[in-house]
Formats: sequence, C-alpha cells, structure tokens
Amino acid sequence: MYIPKSFVMNEERMKEFIEVHSFGLLMSQHEGQPCGTHLPFLFDSDRSALYGHVAKANPQWQDVDGQDVMTVFSGAHSYISPSWYGIGESVPTWNYVAVHVYGTCHVMHDPEEFATVLERMVRFYEPGSPIASESGEPYFRRMMQAIVGFRIDIARMEGAAKLSQNKPAEVRERVIEQLSHSDDSNAQTVARWMKQEWNQ
Repeated sequence: MYIPKSFVMNEERMKEFIEVHSFGLLMSQHEGQPCGTHLPFLFDSDRSALYGHVAKANPQWQDVDGQDVMTVFSGAHSYISPSWYGIGESVPTWNYVAVHVYGTCHVMHDPEEFATVLERMVRFYEPGSPIASESGEPYFRRMMQAIVGFRIDIARMEGAAKLSQNKPAEVRERVIEQLSHSDDSNAQTVARWMKQEWNQ
C-alpha cells in the first residue's frame, strides 16, 4: 500500500484499529485468480495472528493453506472538498483509515483447536452469549462441519491514516468543522479521528 510518510500509522494504532474494525476482507489466489471474502476476524496480538472461518461451500479455502495472503481492514472515510480549505490551488481528496495485514494462512485441521477459536470469537463479539460455553455440544459440532477455520500468522502490517496531516493546522480545523456538522456518520467519525491524530 502506498502510504506517504505523513499518514503512516504506528503499530499500537494499527492493533487498536484491527480490534475495533475487525470485519475484514481476506484476499488470496484461487486457481490462479484473485479471490476475496468479507469476514469477521479474531486478532490475537500476543501470538501475532488472525483467526477466522469461511463456509465450507466457499472455494477460497481449498487452496489457501500455506498461501501468503492479505487481509484489509477499513474504517470510516469521507470526501474532503477543497472549498473547505480556505486556500487556493487545492483539489478534492478523501480522508480514511485502513490497515493491511500480510501473512501465511493455515487451515485448522484439529477440531478441538477450531472449537476453542470459535468459542473465543463468540466471547469477543457477544460476551454474554451462552453459545460460548456450548462448544462441546453435538449441535455445535455439527455446525462446525459446515465451516472451515484458519489462522493467519502475521508477517507484517501497514496502516494509513489519511487525515489531512499534510495541511496547516488552521486548514485541518476548517475540515473538522465541516465534517462534524455533516449528517453522514462516516464524516463525523473522520472528524473525531482528525481531532485524535490517529496516525500518532
């Protein structure tokens, strides 16, 4: 991903972003062609890994074992009008935050390991769910047969927080003002990120 120096995210911000925006796009090669699936992920910072699963009917899993893959995590984004800058010779642009994760994918063949991961995922996305304690139940094991689990061992991550950091402070303030008063929730989130200086 091309990231100008002003927009580079540090590791702490990238990890925080993935945990909050954990619905990602898994991209790999299937039969020599690009293939992608939108999925919820579980990020294990200690192990430096991503966990997920796909439907067994999804052909992407059939040749992903051992393959180098990329997962894209995207957040809020918004159009930025040059009319907001209050300076001349400006062009339209787009503000956004995104993280790319690169690593090697491994299909999980051990049903007990997979059941543990599914239990962790349920607890992450719905802490109070009774399903998390039922991973040993017959119905749970039957449902597992319809999906395929995988782990991505992370090799590297890169993140872009393009939030007008390359503009003067007074220009950024004008952009924040415009976004904050927008009816679009994406724009309002981008304004909040700009105030927090998400790339730092």
